Amino acid sequence: MKTEELLDKKEAREIQILKKVILAGGRMEDTELLNHLGVSKASFESDLKELGYYLNPYSKDCRLFYDGQWVSVEMSDRFSVSKVVDDYIRASIKFQLIDHLFHYREFTMAQLTTKFMISESSLFRKIKELNQLLTEFGLKIRNGQLKGEELQIRYFYFQVYWFLTPYEQHRERTLTQQNIRIIEALEKALSLSFEEYGKLKISLWLTISKKRLAVQSKTFKEVRNKSQNLEQDPFFKTIRSFVLRFFSRYPLEIDEEESMLHFIFLTSMSVLTETDFIQYSLVRGRRTPSSLADTFVLEHVILYYRPQKFYPELEKKIFYYFSQIHSRLYFFKGELELFDKENIWQKEQQLSSHRLGEFAHVLLDKSLSYLGERYEPGNSLHEWSLVKYLSVLSIIDFEIIGEVRVGIDLKMDLLYKEAMTQVLVLSLKNLNGLTIEPYDPKYTYDLLITNVMNPPVYRSVGEIYILSELGSTYDIEQIRKKIRGYHGNKKKEG
Repeated sequence: MKTEELLDKKEAREIQILKKVILAGGRMEDTELLNHLGVSKASFESDLKELGYYLNPYSKDCRLFYDGQWVSVEMSDRFSVSKVVDDYIRASIKFQLIDHLFHYREFTMAQLTTKFMISESSLFRKIKELNQLLTEFGLKIRNGQLKGEELQIRYFYFQVYWFLTPYEQHRERTLTQQNIRIIEALEKALSLSFEEYGKLKISLWLTISKKRLAVQSKTFKEVRNKSQNLEQDPFFKTIRSFVLRFFSRYPLEIDEEESMLHFIFLTSMSVLTETDFIQYSLVRGRRTPSSLADTFVLEHVILYYRPQKFYPELEKKIFYYFSQIHSRLYFFKGELELFDKENIWQKEQQLSSHRLGEFAHVLLDKSLSYLGERYEPGNSLHEWSLVKYLSVLSIIDFEIIGEVRVGIDLKMDLLYKEAMTQVLVLSLKNLNGLTIEPYDPKYTYDLLITNVMNPPVYRSVGEIYILSELGSTYDIEQIRKKIRGYHGNKKKEG
């Protein structure tokens, strides 16, 4: 679920304009934006006017300009567009409805029509639209309540409040003294230590859990089915004892499944450090679907990179990342999309020295098969898992493939030579596993770039590429292909 989908269509377009211009470098032609948004120029200019009005309170930090052709955004160094997006969403009726359900657990139509100052028909429409978004989380608003698996309800609220609350507010408000004491006791019970980021996550989860304790008739069917092998897990036993002890102070009957929810959260949401997780993995069950996926996907990746060898530290790191991906895929449904997925996917592939997108799809298909599921295009959790696989593969690429060395030797006036060498370096240096520098005869190079049709004989140079036009996109793309080819050959040769 994209966060902008919590907004009305017009507001969502305004946020899209802001994000697209930022992604384009702060300046974008209106024709591109019109094509992306699929609206008339009149509607587009109306959106810009509304957006400009909305940005007035941030005028010292964020300004929008439009000259009839180009849209540009200027921001101060200490300001993020996420502040604007968060404020937009928190002011939306759909977010406020979700927030009301969290705090009060139910509503009547009369309550909300008065609170939001909208008609009953408008409220019905908002609820219908929100239910369409909640479907991927396995949730639904029915009879004035949020219905679904308890794990999914908490996970959904965790995503909403974690991503739509500034980090500094989590530090100031979420990490209460009571939660700090619980976390410290948990660290002692489990003999581990959480980092600040993990502590903030746990604190928010505890806040949500405490709010949900009073809810009657919670649903745990899927959690029970997926947690059948937990009883013998030493980590789970400790968490179970801890949860029952700490929550017993509440004047409520604590569900047996409460400890399962906390165990799943701690082992799935990247709150354990890599070191602590590796320690836990030595004693956890080997036959659970998620642990099987961890093992087999890691083995598949190791086979893919043969004969390159994974050193132990890298293997542990990759195993940790895979475990978090697979636990999320196994236990949860849905993902709140805060960032532009397509942009991240594109950037990851650009950074990779050879094509890894297809292999990421292979890994997702294999892991889902171990988890008893199939890939669903458009499923936000599946799509973001693909991005995570690509990120892991990029790390491996950088660590074990080895370097390709590229030299640049341009024959021209010194000023142009230095400037154009820098252009080439900047255009190519973001590829993983690449060293690119002015040609030095003391070194050996896989590839040498020059602008001379019949270059002199170079010693210790594998191949020569002759530029057609200095700084051309065509040349850059051809050189990138060659570098990816070298990486492929190095992988095969070992």
